[in-house]
Amino acid sequence: MPVTPVTYLTLSAMITPALLMTATGSLIISTSNRMSRIVDRIRVLNREADALGRGATDLDFLDDRLEHLADQLDRMMLRNDLIRLALTVLYLAMSMFVGTSLTMAVDALIGNYLIALPTTLAILGVSLMLAACVLLTREARVALRNNRDEILFYQGLCKRRARRPAPDDPTPGG
Repeated sequence: MPVTPVTYLTLSAMITPALLMTATGSLIISTSNRMSRIVDRIRVLNREADALGRGATDLDFLDDRLEHLADQLDRMMLRNDLIRLALTVLYLAMSMFVGTSLTMAVDALIGNYLIALPTTLAILGVSLMLAACVLLTREARVALRNNRDEILFYQGLCKRRARRPAPDDPTPGG
């Protein structure tokens, strides 16, 4: 088959979806890593909550800690849901970009009858990538808010401990 300018145009046009596939693949990998960290953190929080609930600890302020762990687990569930949805959307975007590339090749073979289809798939793919980025931004904000709440909780514990009288302090009330 001789190489014609149309062949070059088709091959060149097929490179753009490949670049978008690469970008989407990178987002899928990083999002999967984030999901793994969320799963690991949920397991740690569950173990901590279980140990506190059974009294298998010498930590103070058990009720406050259990309430704090419940709040953290609620936020982890939200993060988990956002990451799951973002991954689903990213895989759909990848499918759109693969479909774009494939329909461009098929369109070139059959004589340019499918011109709108590859463009539509590409637009859908880019739109899905945008949606996934919005979801990932929301998840990151929940994660950062969770970090802040953990710091504030610990600082609150430190302040409460500082106000408590020492066990060997003979002075009543402090």
